[in-house]
Amino acid sequence: MTDIVMSDGTPAIQKVPDIRSIHPFGSSILIENLKPDEVLGTSLYVQDDAETEGAPQAYVVELGPNLTEDCGLKVGDRVVVQGSFIPVINTESNGRERGILEIHNIKGIIEEAK
Repeated sequence: MTDIVMSDGTPAIQKVPDIRSIHPFGSSILIENLKPDEVLGTSLYVQDDAETEGAPQAYVVELGPNLTEDCGLKVGDRVVVQGSFIPVINTESNGRERGILEIHNIKGIIEEAK
């Protein structure tokens, strides 16, 4: 790995540290996308690029600091998302993709059966 250097050539950082966690900023939301087999409710393997019916689904992992309790979302909500998000490294080992998006990309809250 090449060292990161300042404009005068002195080393800024010898080695980039590992990522411990990622938090949303402002009014952003950290989500964790459900895999196709989870959306379809099957224990059979479904390729990650398989088409599933409806919009992508995700769980809300963390709300940004500018989102208040009256925004309508809470951590753990299962939501329908639309549009793009910024993929981020998942520091958990569950194999789900995580991303950061804005609240306007969330189009609905899914009520799960008990």
